[in-house]
Amino acid sequence: MKERPIEELARKLRLKIAPETLERAFLHSSYVNERGDPRGSNERLEFLGDAVIGLAVTNYLCKQYPDADEGRLTKAKSIAVSRPMLTEKAEGLGFSAYLRLGKGEEANNGRKRASNLGNAFEALVAVIFLERGFSYAAKFVVRYLKEDIERFLAEQSATGDYKSLLQEAAQRLFDCRPAYVVTEASGKEHRKKFTVKVAVAGHRGVGRGRSKKEAEQAAAKQLYLMLEEF
Repeated sequence: MKERPIEELARKLRLKIAPETLERAFLHSSYVNERGDPRGSNERLEFLGDAVIGLAVTNYLCKQYPDADEGRLTKAKSIAVSRPMLTEKAEGLGFSAYLRLGKGEEANNGRKRASNLGNAFEALVAVIFLERGFSYAAKFVVRYLKEDIERFLAEQSATGDYKSLLQEAAQRLFDCRPAYVVTEASGKEHRKKFTVKVAVAGHRGVGRGRSKKEAEQAAAKQLYLMLEEF
């Protein structure tokens, strides 16, 4: 495969960054070692990009899913920032054609190597962050990972996260969010039972459980199933 000019990628991704600077994200160590390129390989950028992607995804999840529990968000983040996911995005954007590889890496099918593609995606995010700041870099990250994040969370909801299902129903039907209130907490500290009421546009549900989360899920399930009959 013939190397393609970085200017082409800049236009495709709508990035107003100097081609020489943008190219740093695609410099494999084998290329740098052979050419003696003073810019260095993309390895340090990959390290920085990994952190930027993680923060961008975390920020997006916290803002878009304020009622989702930590465990659910952690799972969504881990999938979104995983190497297979980033490699998939790099492949879809045609990054293989822009990799700068040494002769040996080129001969060993380096353009299709998952690690090279995933590293390039992370390094590119780092370059965007350094040149345009976090907000711009975060928008870039979310643009390409948002659909997969939302699909994963929707699949999780379908398996029984009734708080998320209720939130989605409340926004769809009434353009509001559910309001939860703990109305009772009884029993000894290690054997407490909680009662929670949830309200959505005048409709109410009640749930009980051995923890607040369990009681909230029970209340959400009752009200969600009621709203679904509308």
